[in-house]
Amino acid sequence: MLGKLLKHEWKSTCKIMTVINLTVLLLTIAGFCILNMNIFGNRESTLLAVFLIIFYALSLAAFGIITEIYLFARFYRNLFTSEGYLMHTLPVTPLQLFHAKLIVGYFWYVINSLLIIGGVLLFSFVAAWQFMDSQEAESTHRMLSDLNSVIFGGNNDVISAFRNTFGCTPLQAAGMTVLFQLSGSLAALLMGYVSILLGQLMEKYRLASAIGFYIVLYIINQIISSFLFLLPGLQMSAADMERIMSGYFKGFFSTAVLSQTILSLVLYLVSVLLMKRKLNLE
Repeated sequence: MLGKLLKHEWKSTCKIMTVINLTVLLLTIAGFCILNMNIFGNRESTLLAVFLIIFYALSLAAFGIITEIYLFARFYRNLFTSEGYLMHTLPVTPLQLFHAKLIVGYFWYVINSLLIIGGVLLFSFVAAWQFMDSQEAESTHRMLSDLNSVIFGGNNDVISAFRNTFGCTPLQAAGMTVLFQLSGSLAALLMGYVSILLGQLMEKYRLASAIGFYIVLYIINQIISSFLFLLPGLQMSAADMERIMSGYFKGFFSTAVLSQTILSLVLYLVSVLLMKRKLNLE
């Protein structure tokens, strides 16, 4: 029965999420094309380029927020409003309903996040390349060329320098970034679901309570993340800064992935416990 729920959830979310993700992709393509029109040739064009970059970043952030709101609103509306009465008359358990929402929601959340991050990286790289090319900054242009050779040509000297600085190869850094995004996306999605479930424990103002719980959980997560970000740097000293810095980034990503994975597990267990309670539908 879970398979049928997944199929239904997929069909219900596919249209809206496809439109959102295609819009993000089209924004990235449009920005890429505009940046390749040599808009850094004069001061006025440079100001326009800066405005374009800011608009692009804000647009991607907005679509990320829209994705979150849509997935959270669907979870709340389908399970805890008048639609919930119909959903809970189906021959399925509350946990099956929850897992269907979680699996499909996580898929769309990850796709949206990867598109946004990939778009920002591509947009930033092209913008930097075009700006340095227009300014004829040979050293910086050479650095960007080296980065291009690392990605597409495998420049061993640059890879070695990257490893000495960051403690890992570019490919390993990309892999850790993807792992961090996967774990962070699951934690973010579950944070919203747990907030909604906690809000249902209240007698009144459940939606407002859910928003309040989300804000509290978000702040706690940010405090923990900030502490973990600073933790690897507490051991730094001027005596061996290069060696410590090379291990800092690798240690940070490893710690971040582990912390988000643990947070996801805790939030998932809390969600399961709350879904097993007697539902109090509006």
